[in-house]
Amino acid sequence: MAMVGAPERPEGGESGMVPIWLNHLAGLSWRLVVVAILGLALYVIAARLLVATASVLVAAIVAATFAPWVLGLRRRGWSRTRAAATVTFGAVLVVAAALALIVLALVPDAAALARSLAAGVQALRQFLIDLNLPPEIADRLREAEQAVQGWLSANAQEIATGLATIVTIAILGTFETFFFMQDGDRAWLWGLQAIGEDRRDLVMSAGDDALQRVGGYLRGTTVIAAINGISDLIFLVPLGVPLAAPLAVFAFFASFVPIVGGIVATGVILLVAWAQPGPHAVVILLVLITIRNIILGNFVIPVVYGRTVKIHPALVLIALPAGAAVAGAIGLFAVIPLVAFCLSIAGALAAVLDVEPGRRPRATYYIPGWLDRLAQWSWRILAALLVGAVGVFLSFQFSTVVLSVVLAVILAATLAPFQRWLLRRGWRTGTAAAVVDLGAVVIIGAILALTTVSLLVQGQKIISDGSAGAGSSDSAAGGQLGGLAAIVQQFGGGLLDVLVGVLSGIGTLAVILVLAILLTFFFLRDGAGWWAKGMARLSTWRRAQVDDAGQRSVSVLGGYMVGTGAISAVGAASQFAVMAILGIPLALPLAVLSFFGGYIPYIGSILTTGLAFLVTVAVGTPTDVVVMLIFTLVFNIVQGNIVAPLVYGRAVNIHPGVILIAIPASSAVAGIMGMFLVVPLLGVIAATWRAVLFVFGDQPPATEPAASLPTGAEPPADGEPALDPAPAA
Repeated sequence: MAMVGAPERPEGGESGMVPIWLNHLAGLSWRLVVVAILGLALYVIAARLLVATASVLVAAIVAATFAPWVLGLRRRGWSRTRAAATVTFGAVLVVAAALALIVLALVPDAAALARSLAAGVQALRQFLIDLNLPPEIADRLREAEQAVQGWLSANAQEIATGLATIVTIAILGTFETFFFMQDGDRAWLWGLQAIGEDRRDLVMSAGDDALQRVGGYLRGTTVIAAINGISDLIFLVPLGVPLAAPLAVFAFFASFVPIVGGIVATGVILLVAWAQPGPHAVVILLVLITIRNIILGNFVIPVVYGRTVKIHPALVLIALPAGAAVAGAIGLFAVIPLVAFCLSIAGALAAVLDVEPGRRPRATYYIPGWLDRLAQWSWRILAALLVGAVGVFLSFQFSTVVLSVVLAVILAATLAPFQRWLLRRGWRTGTAAAVVDLGAVVIIGAILALTTVSLLVQGQKIISDGSAGAGSSDSAAGGQLGGLAAIVQQFGGGLLDVLVGVLSGIGTLAVILVLAILLTFFFLRDGAGWWAKGMARLSTWRRAQVDDAGQRSVSVLGGYMVGTGAISAVGAASQFAVMAILGIPLALPLAVLSFFGGYIPYIGSILTTGLAFLVTVAVGTPTDVVVMLIFTLVFNIVQGNIVAPLVYGRAVNIHPGVILIAIPASSAVAGIMGMFLVVPLLGVIAATWRAVLFVFGDQPPATEPAASLPTGAEPPADGEPALDPAPAA
């Protein structure tokens, strides 16, 4: 029996059986856990798609740095494209100059610099021994030296083996920088559409502030780095320190890594100076560097950085190793601007995500509104990602069936216009489906046979000649194209691996093709009936939305495949004609390769025509090389700027910047097949995503009157989606 006058137990747990503090802790904990798991999942995805992620990140930082010049040109009346192209060209020149500085001033003397550094460490160790200090100190110094040398060797090997990846990131990052400068503000406004107007201005203001701060940070860091490099050169030359120019260049680039970079650069300079001229030079350098740092810290840095976001040194020391662990050198470069962006926009995002206390359940008052909403979104996003991951896993487990169905759907969508043309002339549905399917079998069979024979016989010859041409081009450019041969080997090796894999699994390929052909026939003949039965259970307005989305999807798939096929065929035929007239060998297999490369927008044509040009460099005359160079440039310019935008714009309506990032991302997930399928898939998504959102909503696109809402329900505020009253734990 309860005691008279005993206080009521607070709400929580099972009728008060769980302490209220534990109930609240659990409620807070699960929200933190799901947010952390979502962050981890996004990190894993970003790491898996490293090329795409790094390209976007580098491009965003570079675009933010040069954004003031783009905006200035626009204010003078320049068009978006002209301003973005001009500034991007200038940015490329700046980056190229920095890379040339590394190649010319640092790389040739890298070995000598390593020897001087080792000599400095040895001289310092001997100095400590002469002071009769405990031998453990010298031993620790030797271990540190070995650790540094091991780290340098390991990272040098990593950079060498990943040269093709670095070059790919640089190329993609260049194009993405242009698109960020051209349409970045439009993309930002498009992304803010889902936010209510009352809070959109807050996020826009925070975004503009973040742009200024991130760009100002990199511009300011560049100025400070230049001051460090130039002043170090001025200090080192009079003192007679060897390798003064490479040390100054090293100090310049090390300054882009806050705090740690300056300490490391100073340590390297002092160690080299300790070996020669000696300790007296070290003392002078310490005094000079200290005076310079005091002047920079108190007078120059506050002026140069201006409104750049202030990041506490402790946060910098935490962020730097985290960035290095996640993405190596790129992480070191990008982590501080990324942290600066997050700090700039965090307050605005928290305000947007926050929910007024009166609109949240009473049991969650102790939890910040922004965290509650973020957690509610996080577990739902995680559920959707899990479903997607399961779908990808099952697709790989049953790849034969999945590929057959996907190919059949694409073929059916491509052949549907021809079938309708026959139906309008009185043909029966089954007969029309059989005829167009048979025609597709003949065309596809001829293409596959030609591809297999030409590439299997001449594939290795293409790669060897392409590599030889890359080597010749590198020599003609003074060693500035060292990554070109690596790209040829990677692209060609991957292509041959795919071809060998397909041929080794010829039985599986035959099964896939037979199933796809049969399914294409049934989709053409019975697809409309199956679709109608599947839609029968949907409400009237949902059925209309899904039907419209389905028609758009078929139109997108068919239009993309037909248009891309036409572009690829014309490009391959013109390339074959030019090479045949010039008498260049391997014209046929290279033309076949260019045909399939056309199905990988922008990148595919550049790679395949570039490979044909390199083969010409290896085996052709100077006149052949000039003619092929002109053809390659004109073809890619016309196709990339005139033909492809017209075809893709009508078929898939996707921004080129999205396509360029989607291609390496899909390659990381599904290899060559992913690169072929990602653009039509994105086209279907772009054409249907609004309809999908409407179908999963609870009202048709035309908003129903408030009287149709359930009894007791109130519509949410403008632009503010209602939250589910989730329990505290």
